[in-house]
Amino acid sequence: MRLKRIVLAVALLAGFATPALAQSFPRPVLQFNGQLVFGPTLIVGLKVVNWSDYSPALFADSPKLPPCGLTPSVSRTWVDIYNARGQRLYGFCDLAEPANLSQLFFSVPVTQRPRAVYITLIDRLRRRIVVSNRVAIP
Repeated sequence: MRLKRIVLAVALLAGFATPALAQSFPRPVLQFNGQLVFGPTLIVGLKVVNWSDYSPALFADSPKLPPCGLTPSVSRTWVDIYNARGQRLYGFCDLAEPANLSQLFFSVPVTQRPRAVYITLIDRLRRRIVVSNRVAIP
C-alpha cells in the first residue's frame, strides 16, 4: 500500500513538472513591418506575428546566465537578425515579454539594404534555437 502511494505521488509530481520542462518554443513567423530612411541610414521594422504563442517565462530576467555586454541581468531568450547570407545585422538581449517580438528593428546604411532577413530565437537556459521564415525587404 505504501509503495502505491509513493508511485502515485511520483506520477502526480511528474505530471505537474512536465509542462514546465516542455515549454513550447514554436518557429517564429516573421513579417516585414515598414521602413524609414533617415539620412544615409535605413531603419527596418519587423514583427513576429505569432508572438502570443511564446511563454512569458522565456523572457524572464536570467541573472544566472551569461550577461549581455555590461548588463548583468538580461532576458533568457535572445533574438538575432540576419541577412539572407547569414550575416548578423542586429540582436536583442533584453526583451522583457513576448509582445516585444512585435517591435523588432534593425538599421543599415541605405546602400547595404538586405534583400531578405530572418531571425533566430535563442533559449539560453534550454540551449534551443528556432529559426524564422525569410522576409523580403522591399
